[in-house]
Amino acid sequence: MKKFFLLLVIIVFLVFLPWECSKESAGPPDLSPPAWPKGELEKYAQLNLVTNVPKPPVEAGKGMVVGAFGPLAIRSGVEALKKGGSAADAALTTALAQVCLLAGSNVSYSGIIFLLYYDAKTGKIHSMHAGWNTVKEETDPMSIPFSGTPSGRQVLVPGFIAGVQAAHQRFGKLPFSSLFEPAIYFAEKGFIIDKALAVRIKAREEVITRFPETKKIFTKENGELVKEGDLLKQPQVAETLRRVAKEGADYMYRGEWAKKFVRAVRQQGGKMTLKDLEDYKVLWSEPVHTTYWEYDIYSPGPPGTEGASLIAAFNLLELANLKKYGHYTQSAKALYQFIQISRLTGLFLDTELGYRDLLAIFNKYFGMNDFSHQPLISKQTAQLFWKKMQEPSWKDFQQEVYLAAKKGSAEAEKFFKEMEKVIKKKAAARKESSHSDCVAAVDKEGNMAAIVHTINCQYYGFGLTVDGVSVADTGSFVQAFIADVGPGSRLSLGGNQVIVLKKQKPFLATSCIGSIHEATMQCIFNVLDFNMAPQKAVEMPCFLTPALHPSEYNKQTVGEG
Repeated sequence: MKKFFLLLVIIVFLVFLPWECSKESAGPPDLSPPAWPKGELEKYAQLNLVTNVPKPPVEAGKGMVVGAFGPLAIRSGVEALKKGGSAADAALTTALAQVCLLAGSNVSYSGIIFLLYYDAKTGKIHSMHAGWNTVKEETDPMSIPFSGTPSGRQVLVPGFIAGVQAAHQRFGKLPFSSLFEPAIYFAEKGFIIDKALAVRIKAREEVITRFPETKKIFTKENGELVKEGDLLKQPQVAETLRRVAKEGADYMYRGEWAKKFVRAVRQQGGKMTLKDLEDYKVLWSEPVHTTYWEYDIYSPGPPGTEGASLIAAFNLLELANLKKYGHYTQSAKALYQFIQISRLTGLFLDTELGYRDLLAIFNKYFGMNDFSHQPLISKQTAQLFWKKMQEPSWKDFQQEVYLAAKKGSAEAEKFFKEMEKVIKKKAAARKESSHSDCVAAVDKEGNMAAIVHTINCQYYGFGLTVDGVSVADTGSFVQAFIADVGPGSRLSLGGNQVIVLKKQKPFLATSCIGSIHEATMQCIFNVLDFNMAPQKAVEMPCFLTPALHPSEYNKQTVGEG
């Protein structure tokens, strides 16, 4: 009997040992392109170069990733889902790859990132703000040089990598290091430069060649600038990402990169210290929320005001009930009222120009001088505004707002004069200066992520890079914002992501590059009030905003499953 029992134990051990060994040797999931199914890397690399092709709608049953840029980056996010990752894992993997594949032009590892997340297990929505912190030793922000005059004082404390880690710690399922694998691969092995990136690099040639480290990245051995069709490798970026993947965000906030960053900024006249980076904290807040017909609409909470402005807009849209007039492309009355709501709620957005004058005007007409989130998003405030919009004095209010904006403040006038010089001198750069990217993802469990991330300045800032990471010069045009919040504080610049629930179930996740308040309103309105598919909603004519899809940047998107 003992021999039989011993034999049974040995058999069980031999049967399960190989399984356990293979399980252990398999290690963490590999998201890098060589691990993708055969032909996938080549397929998506080719799609990355295709422009001006219609993007088909996509249907999926187990998960989805969408983004404003990059089939290769988006395919990286899909791989995270396939390997058991959450919507957060997929969105973050995509965002990390986007920065690499855009070569740090309009997005950066030392930029900023914002997340809105629906947790299916709890039914709760979370808002993360990893925006800029001001520099503690910067006590005279209005003297920070304007764009066009390079200065280390224009550099703010970044939040991107801290935000990626914070989001992963709350909602990630895959190992943190796995999220970096696609970006590291593309940085090390390189990728072919497409038309859009080539245009960006050429437009900022003067800036890119200002510092030897940056110039080395974007010029060939013969000294020529890289161009469309060239292979771009970023070995320094690959090494930086490896260190972050291994050591976490501390590498960029307390480690070797942080020290190099502070040293480089101070060499350019900046006042940043290592303490600024060490003290950086990602902020979590309750998202702002309203009901709209049968829906619940959520948008990012404080300190950003983009979410509150959007919620205020839908409170007014519900009172206006524009659907009864027909669609705003067909009804003059619906169009007029929609534009009035857009203009009014657009004023709620943070602005460094004439803000105090606006407060006085709102106080005069509405008895309102509190622009914090709660008053803005309340149904009572919407009723007050809606009533005033029907009165004759509404025209007087609009006229005063117009005159205040025209007059501005002394700082605003100086700002416009300085920017006019820059704009005339750098017309091409201004034309190609979009500065953000976005991702939305949903996983098989129903979690939803909406991300905006950005360098938040013209491409490549004033040209400084640290170990391959492009450095923003956002302080060159937000001097009044910095003065308003004070040294060592968080700027309220944020994102305008939206998550909509229908009868308490996830219905829509949306994210938009830039702070395109009016376009976001119109797209969501088209879906909720007129039951449009997302693609049709985006393709409808927009007012008060540029076209959402310039043909030269259209990218082919491929759906699976």
